[in-house]
Amino acid sequence: MSYAAYFVHYLIRQLSALQKLRQIGTSANTTFCLLIMVSVGSMGVLSACSSSDDSEAHDANLDAALIQERFQVATDLNLEQMRKLGDVYSQESGVLIDWVAMDKQVFTVRFDEEPPLVFDIELPNNTDMVLMHSAYTLANAKASHVLQPLGSEVLNTRIPKQYQDEEGYWYGVGMYGRTLVYNHNKVNEPELINYAGLASKKWQGRLCMTDVFSAENQAITKMMWTYRGSKLTPEIVANWQANMGKASASNEDVLTKIDQGLCDVGVVDSDAFWQYAKTNPNTSVRLMWANQINRGTMTNTISIGMLDSGKQVGHALRFMEWLVSDEGQALLAFYTSTFPVVTIKDVSIDMAVTRPEWTQFDADNTLLSEIIADHRKIEPDEPIEPNRSIATDFE
Repeated sequence: MSYAAYFVHYLIRQLSALQKLRQIGTSANTTFCLLIMVSVGSMGVLSACSSSDDSEAHDANLDAALIQERFQVATDLNLEQMRKLGDVYSQESGVLIDWVAMDKQVFTVRFDEEPPLVFDIELPNNTDMVLMHSAYTLANAKASHVLQPLGSEVLNTRIPKQYQDEEGYWYGVGMYGRTLVYNHNKVNEPELINYAGLASKKWQGRLCMTDVFSAENQAITKMMWTYRGSKLTPEIVANWQANMGKASASNEDVLTKIDQGLCDVGVVDSDAFWQYAKTNPNTSVRLMWANQINRGTMTNTISIGMLDSGKQVGHALRFMEWLVSDEGQALLAFYTSTFPVVTIKDVSIDMAVTRPEWTQFDADNTLLSEIIADHRKIEPDEPIEPNRSIATDFE
């Protein structure tokens, strides 16, 4: 089956699942139509889709929205998708969510440094909670003294310990892996096994990665340190740098370069790949889960935290707890291309939508809080000699 046909089939299954999620109704149909048009272009679906229902409903609710109870969430995720998620919650709870864009760079504590005491963080006015793409950002927010701990039994019991702060300052609510991608026209999947294999000489000039000092890539190196050791790990990082040359700007940049033939392999977050593939159904990029023969793939989470300055803490906490319900988990996974962190038991939810078959993988079970607490900076060692093949060392 072609990628285009696969994605059409996938999106049809998404519509079916959404219709089962507490009868979301017309908003689900609109979501389906938009995804189809974006993913596969004009295929006769445009005439079946209409935004008039959404517009009329929006206008009809303007006056009521002004007097409804509401709270504010700051996020670095896609605002359009988050508003759709929030609309479902508002329909059920009667409480509106005001979504505000916030750059993760607001929290300036570096992953590779001992966090200093920071008290001058500028946050959007009236923000009650934050929902950010990376747990590392929430850890920086904690270190910046802008979060308050939560004593929620629901969050503590529903979310695996692997994906929560040991003191309750932040919780992971949507999981994704950081793994390998490749151009299937140029690379055979058996050539790829793990992160270390990308240090092989055969990938020289063929590797795309973001900065090796980013929090996400440093997390991988710290995981490798535990079983590769203090000699090989810096050597691997050095050869990543030698193989990729200039660092790519983002996950999307890596994927685009592979599609354009500028490199053949890379490392990205799985949600970035899934979003890219849905909007580029004819892409030559494929995903492979790293480290499946030993430790498992490194993971991260979309994470939540309550601001210490928040005014509507009760409303925000109830939304947080809804996010880890079966419905909240399924919808968050759908809108963000991530995976649930809890086991969904509602039989009416199509699990192939929240985690399609191809996404099954073993994750590394290191606690995120332990990775974040390790402030070492894994520096590259001198690159291996250009004429030496290191495939046997690292693969």
